[in-house]
Amino acid sequence: MSQPNQRSSFRLHLQIPLTALFKIIGIKNKAIDTKHSKIMIKDIGAGGIRMHTPLNLPTEMSLLLEFTFQLFHQEMKILGIIKRKTMLNPSLYEYGIEFSIADKTIEHQLTSHLIMLGSRLRHTPVLASCSFCSDEDMEDIYSMSYDIT
Repeated sequence: MSQPNQRSSFRLHLQIPLTALFKIIGIKNKAIDTKHSKIMIKDIGAGGIRMHTPLNLPTEMSLLLEFTFQLFHQEMKILGIIKRKTMLNPSLYEYGIEFSIADKTIEHQLTSHLIMLGSRLRHTPVLASCSFCSDEDMEDIYSMSYDIT
């Protein structure tokens, strides 16, 4: 049985995923700093993302994650938490991430970039000004050649 869609903002489903870096910056309200790992953003909205990674992240540890990606030549750094986890195969996981954006200016900027991205993606599947996945990025993510520690 499917769960109802609880999103409060629109979502862009990406034909070609965005590539992003993420790192863990907090565990159970304690600050930490891990190295960055590459992910694929399969869809994105102002409220969060659906991402793929080979990393099996714990969902019970209240992880605070920092995501970095590029939209229209601007680096976006946004915090988020894991809301949903699905194992797609033994070396690939899908996560539903809820953004935690305290600054309304950043939230507004993200929303306006996503509206513009949605409009431009109607004409082309990739924009050079955004961090869309290359074949090499997809190969990196689908291989198990890296970890987060």
